[in-house]
Amino acid sequence: MNDSIDHPAIVRLRAELDAAWKGIGALAQLEDAPRDRVVAELRTAVPDVASRAAREVGPEAVVAEISRYADVGVPGSTDVVPTAVIWSDVVRTASEAACAAR
Repeated sequence: MNDSIDHPAIVRLRAELDAAWKGIGALAQLEDAPRDRVVAELRTAVPDVASRAAREVGPEAVVAEISRYADVGVPGSTDVVPTAVIWSDVVRTASEAACAAR
């Protein structure tokens, strides 16, 4: 059993990724200004949590957790909001932040 799976830093990362995934799914329901704030928060909060988690458990475990979420797909994709682009950017920058935290 891999102890990093249950590490508090990975649990926090998982919660942040889950919230981000759900938030992206709801973007089309928001007006432009609130949507922009939510997207900005997602693009900074998830990489920040990933970076902190990588310092605690190592980048490999963090990138593996991020990849699990990246592989799930994009929720709520519409023509109004480019959720696929946003989600891809969030998971990519989170992985980069984790790798840079060495």
